[in-house]
Amino acid sequence: MLRVVFDFDRMDIHSKNITTLPHTCGVYLYKNKNGVIIYVGKAIDIQKRVKQYFVHSSQLSSKTNQLVMAIAAIDHIKTISEFDAILLEAKLISTYQPKYNMIAKDDKSPIYIRIPLHDKLPIVSLVRKSNGNIGPFQSTRVAKQILSTIRKIVPFCCQKIHKGKRCFYTHLELCNPCPSDIMMFDESKKQKFTKIYRKNIFILKHLLNGKAIGIRKKLNRTMLKYAKANDFEQAASMRNQIQNLDNLLQTHFDPSLYTTISNDIGNTISNELNDLKQILAPYYVSIQTLHRIEGMDISQTSGAHAVGSLVVLDNGIMNTSLYRKFAIRNILGQNDTEMIRQVMTRRLAHKEWIYPDLFIVDGGKAQVAAASSCTEAIPIIGLAKKFERIIVNDNGTYKELHIPITRPGIHVLQRIRDESHRFAHSYHQLKRKKAFLNEI
Repeated sequence: MLRVVFDFDRMDIHSKNITTLPHTCGVYLYKNKNGVIIYVGKAIDIQKRVKQYFVHSSQLSSKTNQLVMAIAAIDHIKTISEFDAILLEAKLISTYQPKYNMIAKDDKSPIYIRIPLHDKLPIVSLVRKSNGNIGPFQSTRVAKQILSTIRKIVPFCCQKIHKGKRCFYTHLELCNPCPSDIMMFDESKKQKFTKIYRKNIFILKHLLNGKAIGIRKKLNRTMLKYAKANDFEQAASMRNQIQNLDNLLQTHFDPSLYTTISNDIGNTISNELNDLKQILAPYYVSIQTLHRIEGMDISQTSGAHAVGSLVVLDNGIMNTSLYRKFAIRNILGQNDTEMIRQVMTRRLAHKEWIYPDLFIVDGGKAQVAAASSCTEAIPIIGLAKKFERIIVNDNGTYKELHIPITRPGIHVLQRIRDESHRFAHSYHQLKRKKAFLNEI
């Protein structure tokens, strides 16, 4: 399991003692007078979460009041990430089956992630029986959110196999290779891609068993190996997987989906957007709100099959229903800046689409200048991959901002940039495959 910093502290239940609990991510365990674990929960801030149980009884539900009356001692376990806390919470609930862990809000049976390794091409699914499956998780939505996040690190399939009919996620490069495709290959090719798919499944299983640090080291070794062999495309792919894994370990999963509601996820989003406003304020005084942010990227292969993407962050959440893609028209060669200018012009022509408070371009000064030449009405910035520098317009001159990557505002820019890149790349790959099939 991913290394967890264990720090058990037994304490009597008294308000003054609750203040000795840490303001860190982890799991808390309530015990009765016999030392039996009666409830397990996870928190971004252990002390803050536990305090919420010891308010006036009229503010608690009858079930929670019964739980609080039964608490005689509290233990806690610090973890190095919230993702780790979710996995540890599930493991402890599975092991001890605490009396008061009414897991799903609607009192349905718990949810588990099923990975049938005995199948040649295991399909990942959510089930309500333990039977050696991974879990339990607090709700179906929490389990889906975890799988959705991991999918950006390692692709896998969640849909039944239909020979020759690949699943929806294949087109987004989130299921690759797809078992439905593999079943149509000749025997030699089938064996090769079955091995690749099963390798992905084992990585998924290791991540869900808390072995993220080991997986990261393995991915890093593979990246260096590709780089040494001058296979920079594969090395970049490994680098992106590592970045997505790092993001996973920093991700705040929505605590409102748990039995007890918290506002931490809303606070996290608000903090990120407020910090971004502070970073940009000296250069863009017109930015008052950041309700809508759009990200743009170009994907091509030596100028061929060039496409552009537009993704939308809507009140802090990526809204896929607002995503748009553009096939580049009448531009020859690797003219990145002209392609950006074309996509921006075509986007601005759609006045029925709400204009954003901010545009983010994946690139440096040249790319930002190209996009900015299309409009002066909307602030446009860039995020350069190397060193994650923000490109801004400083009184007509484009300059790089050297902002620490630990700043919350950087995190939201990274998410938008990475998503615009993924969406553009998936559309580009689709166009390449269609062109290849047409040539056969």
